[in-house]
Parts: sequence; C-alpha cells; structure tokens
Amino acid sequence: MNIKKILHPKLKFNDITYGFFTRKGGYSKSPYNSLNCSFNVEDNESDVKKNLILVCNELKLERLIKLNQIHSSKVFVVNSKNEQINNIKADGLVTKLKGIGLSVLGADCAPILFYDKISKIIGVCHAGWRGTINGIIESTITSMENLGAKRNNIISIIGPTIHKESYEIKKDLAIIVKKTQFYKKNHSILFQINDDKYLFDLPLLIKESLKFSKINNFGDVHINTYKKSDLFFSHRKSSHKNFPKQGKTGRHISVIGLIS
Repeated sequence: MNIKKILHPKLKFNDITYGFFTRKGGYSKSPYNSLNCSFNVEDNESDVKKNLILVCNELKLERLIKLNQIHSSKVFVVNSKNEQINNIKADGLVTKLKGIGLSVLGADCAPILFYDKISKIIGVCHAGWRGTINGIIESTITSMENLGAKRNNIISIIGPTIHKESYEIKKDLAIIVKKTQFYKKNHSILFQINDDKYLFDLPLLIKESLKFSKINNFGDVHINTYKKSDLFFSHRKSSHKNFPKQGKTGRHISVIGLIS
C-alpha cells in the first residue's frame, strides 16, 4: 500500500512527525475508498484498523489517539496516565508525550495542527464552523499553554478543508456567522449571492480566530476538499444527488506526533 500525505514547510522540524493524509492507498472499498480512518461510517471495521496501522507505520508512531468528534470547544490533554483511554468526546488534543500521534478526522471541516518548537508541545483540533465559533482554537491553545507552551512560539497549519467557492450556506447560518467577532474583523468571510444564499469562507474564519488568539505564525495547505474529492473525502460533495451512494463517504486523517 502506498499512502500519501501533505506537508507544509512551516512544520519542517526533526523532532516531529506529521501529515495531512489523503484518501489514497488504503484498504477500504467504495464509497470509503480507500484510506478511510473512521469507525463511525459504515465501513468494514477490519479495513479501518488496517488503515490506521498504515498511518501509524508511515509516521513511525507507537499509537494514535483518536477522538469522537462532537463539534465542540472541548480539548483533551493526553498524559502518561490517560493515554489508553478510548472514545474521547472532544474536538482537540494536546500533549508533550513522545511517540504518540494526535489525530483528527475530516471530510470538509478543517484539521489544524499546532506545535511549540521551544517547549516541544503539540496540539491538533477539528474546526468546522460550529467548533470555530464555539472557540475550539482558543481552547486548544490554552490547553497547550497549561502544559508550558507560549503563544508566540506556536506554529499552526490549516489542513485540507472546504473553500469559499464550494461552500454555499443559507441565511440562518450567515446570521450566526455575522454575530461573531471574526466576521466583524473581516466581512470577506461571507459573500452574499441573494436574499437567502451566501458563500462562506471557512479557512478565513479560522485565520481570524487564530489572529484573535494571538497566533501570528500560521500557514495553510490551500486544498479545497470539495474540488479535490478524488484526493480527500468531502461530505458535501458526497451528498449531491449525482454522487454514487449518495451521502456516504469516509474520513481522512491528520496526525502530529513528537518523535521518540
């Protein structure tokens, strides 16, 4: 199997291993083909387990910490006493343990990786519109600070996510977005099409959230999951009527770990 991952030059360090993994090179069959890493879709459990082993081996990690993502601002701090816990209901992970991969799943929502290169503390979060507005980015950074990280040392990278030209929303969601401090700073987050439809820039919302949290050193892989659904899973794309097995799709994984 030949799995593929996306990297970013801002995270080129010898003491971390990471990747925004594509959907290519795994064991899962259509419509989860092929590196689906979620047990919460109707994929074969054995195939998902083998896919996760592929990811672990690719990054030379001992194990992966996975979340039961709930679009919240909740962050779980991984330490030597709780690293074996499963079914963690949260949307962020932080740790200073080595050899363990912190992971999030996605299929349009943004994975965000964090690294403090001085204190050697890592974090990851799952940021859709709801989680971003609810404060998942600030919660992840605060949790890193509680372990000893400093904001001015943290590097953050936004992974593959749905982009503005592909993300049409209705007025009710636009009203929610307009009430946020992020939109008040940057009205380009929304583009009005007509009385009831808008285009929504999720990556820009996330960048405004990072700025609000005093994270100035951030990057973006600039990959639109909707337009690149051959490489990444896209829930929105799979929900279209002309999509095979409508509404069913997998989840790609993004991981960061400290090298042992």
